[in-house]
Amino acid sequence: MSEAPGSHPRATSAAGHGRRIFRALGSGLLLALAVAFPAHAEEVFTGQAAAARATDSTWIPAPARRAAVCIVDTGNDVTPDTANVVARFATDGGTGADLNAGKHGTLMAMIASAPHDGFGMVGAAPSIDVVSVRASSDGTSFGGFDVQAAVQTCMAKRAAYNIKVVSLSLGGDIGGIAANTTQRNAFQDMIDNARLHGLNVVAAAGNGATGTVDWPAGYPPAFAVGAAANDGARCGFASWGPELDLWAPGCPLDVARPDATGNAAWASGSSEATAFVAGILTQLRGLDPGLGVDAAEQVVRANARSTAAGPYLDVAAAFTGAGFAPQLAAGHDAVPAPIVTTPSTASLEAHAPTTVIDAPAPEAAPPSSIPEPARIVPSDGQQRSRLGRPVVRSLTVRRGTLTLVLKGKPKGIEARVEVYARKRGGVFPTLARSVRIRADHLRTRVSGTLNQVSIIYRDPTGVREASAPLIVHPRT
Repeated sequence: MSEAPGSHPRATSAAGHGRRIFRALGSGLLLALAVAFPAHAEEVFTGQAAAARATDSTWIPAPARRAAVCIVDTGNDVTPDTANVVARFATDGGTGADLNAGKHGTLMAMIASAPHDGFGMVGAAPSIDVVSVRASSDGTSFGGFDVQAAVQTCMAKRAAYNIKVVSLSLGGDIGGIAANTTQRNAFQDMIDNARLHGLNVVAAAGNGATGTVDWPAGYPPAFAVGAAANDGARCGFASWGPELDLWAPGCPLDVARPDATGNAAWASGSSEATAFVAGILTQLRGLDPGLGVDAAEQVVRANARSTAAGPYLDVAAAFTGAGFAPQLAAGHDAVPAPIVTTPSTASLEAHAPTTVIDAPAPEAAPPSSIPEPARIVPSDGQQRSRLGRPVVRSLTVRRGTLTLVLKGKPKGIEARVEVYARKRGGVFPTLARSVRIRADHLRTRVSGTLNQVSIIYRDPTGVREASAPLIVHPRT
C-alpha cells in the first residue's frame, strides 16, 4: 500500500486508550507509475492472477445472486475501479469515504473486485460485490472498538448484501492490541461470532519480517494470509508463523492508482495478498451458496501448491476441487482478447522458442527492503522526468534459455522483466518469470513456449518516473 510518510494507518487497543498499535498492513509500497498504455488503459491481465492461476476464474460469469466481501478498512472512494462497491458504511456515522491519504481501503476493494470496464485494473473477482465499512475516523488510526463494531456491521448486513467474507488488511502486536484477557476475549469473540454467522474472516499475517503472525490473524479461527512473490518465495518483509494458513501474491501486485487517473502502478504487502484471497473466497462461496465457512477454507488449503514459502494459493486447483471445472471452462471462453502492443524497436534478434521442463528460480527477485511507510509516487504533485523506454540489443531463446541484452540502460536503474509463456496444452500465456535486474543483461530458463517479454525501467530512488514498457513478441 502507499501513503505519504507518517500516514500509515494504525489502530489503538481495544480499550481505546489511543496507543497506535493496530496498522493497515500494506507493505507501505506502491511503486512509481508503470504506465503500459495510454491514460485510462486497463490492466486486464495482472501478474497476481497469473501467479495464483486465476486467469480463467477471473472471468467466470456472476451467479444469479452475487456474493459480497465486507472490507473493514479506511473507507472507500467512488472511482470506476470501485463500481462493484454496493454500500459504504462508517463506524462513526460518516459517509464512508476513504480518509487515508494513500487510499488504503479503496485499493483493497480494487484488488478484490475492480470491474472490467476499460479503466484502471481488473480485480481478482470482478463478479463479486464489495461492502466497505470504515473503521477509522481520521484515516490514520483504528480503535479496537471500531474494528469490532465494523465487523458487527458486516454481520448485520450479511443477508441484505449476501456477504460471505470479512477482509481485514490490518493487524498488530497482540501485546498492544489485546494487552489483557478482556481485550483478547473481545477480539476472539468478534471472529468467532462472525464465523458462527457464516462469514470467513481473512486477515493479514503482517509485514514485520518475523516468525510471529500479527493479531488478529494470529487467532487460529481467522484465515491468516502471508505475502509471497509470484514464484512462491516469501516476500522479504512478510511475517510468518504456525498460524499462517496460506501464502498469496504480495510482492509486487499489478494495480492501478486508487484515484481518478487509474494509471498503472505496483503494490506490495500482506494487505494486498489478503484482499486478493478474500475476493477469491467470496467468489468461491458465491458459486456454491451451500459451501460453508470451514469447507471453503479447506478446499483452498487442500488445493494450494507447494512453494518455497509454503502452501500458495492455486485458484484453478481450488475451483476444480470444489467441482467448478465447467465454470472455469466458461471463464476461459470469456477471457477478453489481449491488447497487442507494437514494439518500438525496428529489429530484434529473436529465435523460435522451444518447450522445456520446469525452470529454476529466477536470478533476481522483487526487492525485499520495503520502506515503512512509503508513498504513491509522485506524492507532492511535482512533475518528474520519465525514464526512456528500454531498448533491446538482442533477445534470443535457445534450448529453453532466454538471453536478453539491453542497450544503453542508465546506470543505477532497475529493469523489471516479465516473461509470459504458454505451457504445454495451454491456450493462454501465463506469467513465467518476473525478474528485477540491475545489470544490462538477463539469462534465465523459461518453461513453455515464449509468448511475450515486457521490460520497464524504474528508478529505485523515486527521482525519475518509471518508463513506458517495451513489449516484445519474439518471432515464431
